[in-house]
Order: sequence, then C-alpha cells, then structure tokens
Amino acid sequence: MKSLHITELGDASLQSYLETRRMLLRQADVLCVRIAKMEPVRTMEEMEQLLALDHDRKLVMDMIASCSYVIEWLETGRRPGNRRGIERRAGYQREIPMDPSRLPAVSDRGAEPSSAGGMNEAARFRLEGALRGLTERERSCYTLAHGESFSFAEIAAMLNISKSSVGTYMVRAQRKVEDNICIHILVG
Repeated sequence: MKSLHITELGDASLQSYLETRRMLLRQADVLCVRIAKMEPVRTMEEMEQLLALDHDRKLVMDMIASCSYVIEWLETGRRPGNRRGIERRAGYQREIPMDPSRLPAVSDRGAEPSSAGGMNEAARFRLEGALRGLTERERSCYTLAHGESFSFAEIAAMLNISKSSVGTYMVRAQRKVEDNICIHILVG
C-alpha cells in the first residue's frame, strides 16, 4: 500500500505558488531521471513500474501547468489566454444598462406638432422621405436600431443575419439617410 505524503502549502499567495511550482519541478525532474534509468525495459514488472512512474510524472506536469496558470493570473491580473482584458472590450460589451425611467421622455408619433411652425411634422416628413431611399433590409435594421433601440446582436437574431451584416446595413442606411435628408432640406 502506498503512503500518501501531505504537504501544508500555506496561504494562496504568489510566493506560495512560486515555491510550490519549484518543488513540483524538482519532483518532475526526479521522476524523469528515474524513468531514464529504467530503460531499456526487459520484463513485464519493469514495464508496469515504468508506466506507474510515467503516470506520476504526468500528474506532476499537470500540477505544474495549473500552478503556472495561477501564477500568470496573479502576476498580470488577467485570466491567462484571454485575448482582451476588461478595458479592451468591444463597444456592445461596454454598454451600461440604464433604468428606462431615468431616460429623457421622447414624444411619440401621435403627439401634437410643436407650436413653432409644425417642426415635428416637417422633421417626420424629411425622415420618411429619407427612409424611402433604403432597401427593405437597410430600413429594417435602421428602424430597429434607431427607432426601437435594439442592439446589433438583437437585430441580427431577429432578422436571422450576422451581427457584422447588421453593421454593414447600418453604415449604408446611415449614409443614405444623411444624404437624403440633405437633399430634402435643399429641395424643401
């Protein structure tokens, strides 16, 4: 029966992980030397001993990898392997949810025109004219994003297209709307 040796590692600090990794590296070296001395294998018993030592070496190597992972995390403050840290997230990942009650009130379409010469009606006319120049997909993306305040990911899921396609449609739609509004202002 094998005896199990338990080592008290102390607190989980960077120093304790570095010391543990050093100890494991020494143990892995000892196992590698023992494996090298056993070769060439001549009997079945030697083969079983060699396989047991190799199994132990693999376990120690896995522990070394785990310690290295934790050490990198403690040294950098980031999860190892991540391509982006929290400070380098994409725009949609940086969005901060907000309570709708704190947003400014927006008048709906049925509201009365303002007393300043029907500005709401004129603005709505220009916008409808600008939207006429869009394709059906561009119009859908534009109205869902600007009118309904859906994110690109939500729009992509609703329309069954990729998020990058939504972005492309939005860029095209925005450009066309800006051009069409300028034309309506000049003509009107």
